[in-house]
Parts: sequence; C-alpha cells; structure tokens
Amino acid sequence: MSEINEWINWIEEAISKNHIKHYEYKEFKNIQEIGTDDFGKVYRANWKNSNQYFALKSLLNINDVAIKELVHEVITKYIYILRNYC
Repeated sequence: MSEINEWINWIEEAISKNHIKHYEYKEFKNIQEIGTDDFGKVYRANWKNSNQYFALKSLLNINDVAIKELVHEVITKYIYILRNYC
C-alpha cells in the first residue's frame, strides 16, 4: 500500500508544480465512452465550451499496477510532446 501512496504523491506533486494540468470532471461535456482496458474506461469529452476533445481515463481498481501504468502513460505522453513540439 505504501508504494501506491508514493505514486499518488508523485502525481499530486506533479499537479501542484504545474507539470500536469488538473481539470475538474464537471468542466467537461459530451462525455462518450470510447474504450476499456484492464485498468478502466476511456472517454472522450469536450472541455467547457470548446470543440477540443480530451481523453478522460477512469480507473476501476486503484492498485499498484494501475497507478504505475497511469504514471508511465503520463511520462510517455510528456516525452512525446517535448520531442515533437519543442
């Protein structure tokens, strides 16, 4: 359980340092399920009044494997953005 807390702390710290943007669920509209995997469901939605789509992920079971996968996904996407857009 303490390893899960370490990953959760990593995510919360990344959000507090503005490395990861945090959005409130209530700020999204037109939420549609687009897939599922071993860890949860994936949705697409518009943010506020924009036409821009975001992917939302809902974890079904928050366990060590799911948290590690989420952190890995965030890091992978961040590195991809840095390599391709900076």
